Amino acid sequence: MENIDEVLNLIDLCDELMSTKILFADKKIEKILEAIATSPQVYELLSECMGQFNKEKEFDKAFAKDSSGKKVFVMPKEEYKILALVFCLLNDIANGKIAFDELIATYFADENGKLDASGFMNSVVKPFRDLIADAFQVTQPEEEQEELPLTPEQLQDLSPEERLKILPFPIERTYNFANDSQSSCQTFVDAKDAAIQMLELLSEERATKQVEDVTLMLHCIIISCMEKDFDLVNGLVSGLKYAAKGIKSLKYFVRELQEIVDRQIRRETRQ
Repeated sequence: MENIDEVLNLIDLCDELMSTKILFADKKIEKILEAIATSPQVYELLSECMGQFNKEKEFDKAFAKDSSGKKVFVMPKEEYKILALVFCLLNDIANGKIAFDELIATYFADENGKLDASGFMNSVVKPFRDLIADAFQVTQPEEEQEELPLTPEQLQDLSPEERLKILPFPIERTYNFANDSQSSCQTFVDAKDAAIQMLELLSEERATKQVEDVTLMLHCIIISCMEKDFDLVNGLVSGLKYAAKGIKSLKYFVRELQEIVDRQIRRETRQ
């Protein structure tokens, strides 16, 4: 088959999207759409599907409510409708018609209301990816069976060198974090509140490139707190110290945010 590399590239990009965080999904989606546009055979397949597809009607069916009134996503059964619906949905996300984080929160959040993109990836992206692979007879590698993680007790019996091979730095934080959910949850709440206060202060600043960059970083910190991704929060706060340098109204809050993060690290690494 001609240009099979273009199809393989598209499948790889779908795999990357399925493993990415909500924060970076928009960019991955844009790359998928670019790959479709530059692959004549994939574009032709999707065009054929779109010719028989009523977007408004199928979206109403897909984005529905269950008997309890909860909003749910229902994928159509017909293969051509799956391809067309996902293609339209990705386009709407890329064009800003649908906010990805709001879509996840409304239709794919977990039982506790936590933003979790895995439901979207498994229900939407994976069927699309698999149908593309089947249509062009691309062999999909067998999934490797994941090994069960070691328990804290098993890790404790290993030497520091052996533990580093299994769980890169920070080993101690990994398990202390899991066993200290109460303080870590409060850390996310405090960090998010501080970031929101900083955004309010920034809204009164004169619009500059620096203010735009810091605003984006604060939004990222808020999303990371909602996802309970402490490592990402830590990295963003470290960068914020330099990005916000010179904005006097944020000076106190930057220090406070850093202290919130440092306090959590001290808790997690306490011997």
